[in-house]
Amino acid sequence: MSIPEVSAEDVESTRKTGARIRAEIGQRLATVTQARAADCMGVSASTVSRAVQDLDSVCQLLAALGLQVAPLDAMVVSKARIEALELFTYEYLRTKIESRQL
Repeated sequence: MSIPEVSAEDVESTRKTGARIRAEIGQRLATVTQARAADCMGVSASTVSRAVQDLDSVCQLLAALGLQVAPLDAMVVSKARIEALELFTYEYLRTKIESRQL
């Protein structure tokens, strides 16, 4: 089984997505603080600091795997479900507008 070649566009997309994930984690970490994160994890602040040093690679890996990071209170909905909702909404509104014109 051969592995398909990775295009330059795929590499760039992965880099950009990884950078966005890294920025999101960095912003949240700045709000929470490394010390608070360490306390919540039951580890030392230096352990969190070392983990942060590897964060760029981890974010690139997440991007390469097609994964993203979301807050705990977020609701993740697939693109297919959003498209279905848009279609149902369109059909409902189209029918409603057409019935008013009669």
